Amino acid sequence: MKIIKLLLIALISFSCFAQKKVEINFKMENDSTILQYLKENKIDFSNNQIATLRGIGTFGEYGRAKKLTVPDAFFFNSKGELIKNEGKGMDCAAELKKLEKVSKMKSDPNQTLTNFLDDITILDGSELADETIDLYIVITWGKFLSSESETSLNWFSSLKKEENLKIKVLLLNLDIQERWNLTDGQKKYLGIIQ
Repeated sequence: MKIIKLLLIALISFSCFAQKKVEINFKMENDSTILQYLKENKIDFSNNQIATLRGIGTFGEYGRAKKLTVPDAFFFNSKGELIKNEGKGMDCAAELKKLEKVSKMKSDPNQTLTNFLDDITILDGSELADETIDLYIVITWGKFLSSESETSLNWFSSLKKEENLKIKVLLLNLDIQERWNLTDGQKKYLGIIQ
């Protein structure tokens, strides 16, 4: 019952997409389908830059916290503290700008990269934290919102050109994963197309 409540909260969080009249069709994904999608879209990446949510419980929590948004980016400073940028590092032209300014904005020591990473799985199992990094950026995307994800993937690609800061970028896929082993009832509730 708790999982169903979390799923309901997650679906409600997509209400912002209703304003755009975007139809969301969830589909079960896995590491292979995610990587194939990135390759088909000519995204230059390594497996240590791709992550997924840990499970359906995390998916529900992200929905409740309004973090199931595409495109979106979370910035963490060199101490691993969440930067309270409220979108000031992003613009509608799908580029992240003025990262040096973003890296110096106020941060919240109570919201850390370590805690954030507890909810996700990096595809190759590597660690994200590194003592020499100035800025960590986690960019959300999902195949279920492919047109919105195009912006996320453009942000990711544009960061390859960043030369002034040592940054580490993670593409966080928000799709529902096969490895979550959803029940038939959960799949039916989400309207998952297989």
